[in-house]
Amino acid sequence: MQLQLTDHEAHLLRQVLDSYLKDLRGEIVDTDNPSFRRELRGERDALVSIVDRLDHNPSMSPPAIVKMVQVTTVLTEYD
Repeated sequence: MQLQLTDHEAHLLRQVLDSYLKDLRGEIVDTDNPSFRRELRGERDALVSIVDRLDHNPSMSPPAIVKMVQVTTVLTEYD
């Protein structure tokens, strides 16, 4: 299956995944049932794999605000 996303859509998807993964990490820590914990870890691993693919997609440029911060950081280093 292939899914075509615009840069904006990919950025939104990344934000949603980051938020869910943060909550999922807490759920894994709080879970007493070893079987359920394994399921949650499997889910986490699959989602982290998706995030990695989003991060390494050469056609997806970072959001404009990130580009601005990177340029600002470079310029302030030479002051």
